[in-house]
Amino acid sequence: MRSFIQFVEQKSEEQKNLKATIDKLPKKHRMLLANFKIKLTCKNTLDNDTNHIGNINKYDIVVAAPWNYGREFTTLHEIAHLVFEKLVTEKQKQEWNKLCKKFYNKKPKMNCEEVFCMVYASNYSTHHIETYNIPELTDFIKTLD
Repeated sequence: MRSFIQFVEQKSEEQKNLKATIDKLPKKHRMLLANFKIKLTCKNTLDNDTNHIGNINKYDIVVAAPWNYGREFTTLHEIAHLVFEKLVTEKQKQEWNKLCKKFYNKKPKMNCEEVFCMVYASNYSTHHIETYNIPELTDFIKTLD
């Protein structure tokens, strides 16, 4: 019985932390999440998918617990994919691609959408990841408020 109580308490704590993270986002971004359920898993990668730490399905966002990134960062990264797809205009995407290539020597190690998601996640995380804390890039993210 004690382990069940601990399980329930843990889930409650996760939901509280998830709500606090989402509350930091701009209203338009939060509204995108209205129909989504965010599911947190406990493995380094997703079940049956060792190449990914997050995924957006029709009404679910599934987030793993990777070794190198915090849960908050990983969750924000997946939300950023949704923001990029639904809120960033084609003109803004072109502008982003130019900025991305400028700061990553015209050959980013990942595609520009992934860089967007990393910068977005770092920008809204409690603890920024210095690699993605580039003022010109974070300024762009802030224009999407």
